[in-house]
Amino acid sequence: MTTTRPATDPPAADPPASDPDARVRELAWTSYARVVAIIAVAFIHVAGYTYANPALEGTGTWHVAALLTFSTKWAVPVFVMVSGALLLKPPRDRSPMTFYRRRLSRIGIPLVFWHLVYIGILFYQSEGSPNLRKLAASLLRGEVYTAMYFFWLILGLYVVTPLIWPVIDAFSTNALTVVALGITALPAAELTLQRVIPLLAGSSSLATGPTVVTQFLPWVGFFLLGYVLKDVVVRGARLVALAVATFVICLGFTLQVTVLPQLPAPLPKAVNTLVPLSYQGWLLALGSIGVYLLCRSIVSPTSRLAAPAIAGRVRHLGNLTLGVFACHLLVLFVALRVLDLPKGATTLGMLLALNVGVVVVSFVVSEILNRLPLLRRTV
Repeated sequence: MTTTRPATDPPAADPPASDPDARVRELAWTSYARVVAIIAVAFIHVAGYTYANPALEGTGTWHVAALLTFSTKWAVPVFVMVSGALLLKPPRDRSPMTFYRRRLSRIGIPLVFWHLVYIGILFYQSEGSPNLRKLAASLLRGEVYTAMYFFWLILGLYVVTPLIWPVIDAFSTNALTVVALGITALPAAELTLQRVIPLLAGSSSLATGPTVVTQFLPWVGFFLLGYVLKDVVVRGARLVALAVATFVICLGFTLQVTVLPQLPAPLPKAVNTLVPLSYQGWLLALGSIGVYLLCRSIVSPTSRLAAPAIAGRVRHLGNLTLGVFACHLLVLFVALRVLDLPKGATTLGMLLALNVGVVVVSFVVSEILNRLPLLRRTV
């Protein structure tokens, strides 16, 4: 039988502080979700090199790289949703300054430290003479290096969190769900309109994008959805149906870049216009919600996966995910040069080994940094 918490029910009460095992069980799914998501992030970036290698296009290795690159795009939205589940319940102490001191100190040091690290890599790649104007522009966009926008995204969500607490208090779960779905749909609708309007006008649109100030805006809907869906548990046949639907949707990301271009015109252009392959696109939103609900439902408080002995270890790995995110690009940068793979892995075995190696080494590096007194706050 399938059960979910009705949207009109009050949220489940937090386990009492005197029962730490109950709290570990209740929150175990968030650790699993973070670990799964950070592995997916690493796959996106490692396999992306192989997918972008024109010499491999159409080969089996290229297709696997496309699968690893695009069918894992749900990773960042899932991270955001987990953050919403953990942060949006209004605390007893509603002081914004208390929240900002705690959270900004958590994200501020890693943000500065890792930006300096990757700016150093850019200097190394340009042999000490980078284009400073382009570097400054990239920094203002929040994209100084691959995936560094995530720090600005999280920083922006932290800034608005105290503003959302009164909304959480005032709205019913049904109303919050409608608001969260609406805000999540807005960026997808905007992307579609940005592609439709130039077609209707007979012109091409100028390239646009967020800045360090607006990186977080398209993610507020996911942030709210993480909170309103945190108590939804799907079981039985509906869980199987959810898993199948999520798999098909995620596979759709890959098919959109591998199979769709081979179909007769104008079908590829029409599909890409109406269903943009983007972090704020329709498919990715649905896939991300599916992965989030699967993590929440499979790792329920009563499951073996939530047992304190197991969940405690996974929680430790979950606590390392910010460090893994920050350092995995550095690990990949070094690996590609040590192995002399400027365009990424070129065989299937090498591709799989490189993905696993970067994930494992990144967790090890994050653990080491976490144990060093002077560097633990960077992760």
